[in-house]
Amino acid sequence: MLNMTILSNTESEHSKLARDADWSLYSPPLIAQSDLGFPNQTFFDQLCFETTPRAWPAPTDWQRFRLGIQFERLWQCALGHLKGYELLASNLQVQGPANTLGEFDLIVRQGHNLEHWELAVKFYLGTGDPTQTGAWFGPNPTDRLDLKLQRLLSHQMALSTTPAGQNLLTSQFGDSQASVKAIVKGRLFHPFAAWLDQQWCYPASVAKDHLRGWWLTDADFIRRFQTSSKRFRPLSKMNWLSDIPQVPADQRWTAGSCLAALSSTREQYAHHVAMLDDNGFETSRGFVVMAPWLAVTQASSAQER
Repeated sequence: MLNMTILSNTESEHSKLARDADWSLYSPPLIAQSDLGFPNQTFFDQLCFETTPRAWPAPTDWQRFRLGIQFERLWQCALGHLKGYELLASNLQVQGPANTLGEFDLIVRQGHNLEHWELAVKFYLGTGDPTQTGAWFGPNPTDRLDLKLQRLLSHQMALSTTPAGQNLLTSQFGDSQASVKAIVKGRLFHPFAAWLDQQWCYPASVAKDHLRGWWLTDADFIRRFQTSSKRFRPLSKMNWLSDIPQVPADQRWTAGSCLAALSSTREQYAHHVAMLDDNGFETSRGFVVMAPWLAVTQASSAQER
């Protein structure tokens, strides 16, 4: 049975949360299209703390960790301390005449300007023609980059332009006009051969300096690393953001041991792992994908054709 410690013996919860917060704010964006509201790296580089948070918010239950929620909470905390920004509201629901239209992730004041921010942290694996947004699938293969971008642009980011959204902004903040930002962080995982050769092909909407990783099928993972000296560490979702600290020697696993542990879990689609150097430090990240993931992605790609 897969058994991973929540925090290493040498790492406190505070230091982990601080590392994740730093990654959430300053890591390269996954999507960077300033003309559409996706800020580029310059925006993040210019973020400056006026005061240092005493403590970053921790999940209420590490065992039921929700990556997207934690990403949002770290940003909410940061906006209470960033110079020039004021967090006015978070997860503010917009009610239509008959139902809830959606919610604003964040309403922010910058100077005299009202801003509507949408947040997302995403991880996609490339298949087929990697220049197409429809060729990038999440670890849960029903999640796809083109579908996420479409929802962001046509629904989430458009919420502040709807009559109901503008009425809410006016009643709550005295201004119906809010500029829109979509902050999307994460990684793209390229097929292992392309990653190894640094043959980066990706959609035009993806930031050039996006964080990268690799992916292999379970069979190819064993075939490539079964007799290798490389060691690996499975990554639970709580470790998907910032790099992990040095892994103790007894927790550095061979490819065979790693896959055996992963196969015993309930996850059927894709498993996140870190590749380690001889001293137990992370050198890269990848996904080991199982047969059901391949079946779903191949069927989806066939339908698109």
